[in-house]
Amino acid sequence: MQSNIEDLTLSLELSEMAAWSDFYKEGSAQSTSECGLIEANVGGAVATAAASADVLALNRVIGIGLKDPATSEQLRELVKLYAQAGASRFFVQLSPAAIPADLERLLLENGFSHYNNWVKLYRDTSPPPKVATDLTVRQIGSRDAASFGGIVAECFSWPDAARRWVAEAVGRPGWRHYLAFDGATPVATGALFASGEQAWVDFAATLPDYRARGAQAALMAQRISDARRLGYKMLVVETAEDTPQKGAPSFRNMLRLGFQVAYVRPNFIFSNGAA
Repeated sequence: MQSNIEDLTLSLELSEMAAWSDFYKEGSAQSTSECGLIEANVGGAVATAAASADVLALNRVIGIGLKDPATSEQLRELVKLYAQAGASRFFVQLSPAAIPADLERLLLENGFSHYNNWVKLYRDTSPPPKVATDLTVRQIGSRDAASFGGIVAECFSWPDAARRWVAEAVGRPGWRHYLAFDGATPVATGALFASGEQAWVDFAATLPDYRARGAQAALMAQRISDARRLGYKMLVVETAEDTPQKGAPSFRNMLRLGFQVAYVRPNFIFSNGAA
């Protein structure tokens, strides 16, 4: 049983690592320069930075301690990497499979502190529940790439240069991008990245004036149906933890769509400004 849990954890982490690695390393020279993009493998972990943006979701380390036990030397290398990139702070995200078992203690000893938690969820590709919405969802190509990038950057408060970077992934091998439309107006986004038999989903953003109209549920239902049609076995997603102090509508939406919690993943932050 323990082995099955570890295998699932590793599989879910690898799916996200593959998507973010592609998103960063395939960025154009212009986007790499404007956004300060870095993608690096440090001891088996994927470290991604967008140094021009003080956005933790864009400056984080995934998969630490999965390939080899994490060490203080590895943590110091990561701190140096982000400092040289010009990122003011970054996350290290821990999965339950990370080793050594006392990795949290190692992070604290090296200047990291616990910040918050994200939740990893997954589901099979059985048909999604019916979703009620007055919006129309469709997969997009390069013609709508700028709209996709603009909505994501606006909703997540990413810098203006990120609009181009996000748009560049539309039409790239392995990716499928979707927009929800109110008539002819694009109002919400979602994407899917294929990794083996899994489909990782993210980039869920809805313009404020169009929320509470079922856009994200409809976008997810479309991706579930497409993943099933294309032969994928599992969908993977991560979202903020739903707590009494801070609710997470995305998390609750995932549960309604048939996702189940795989594990909670704590985020440890390091601030180069405090180093």
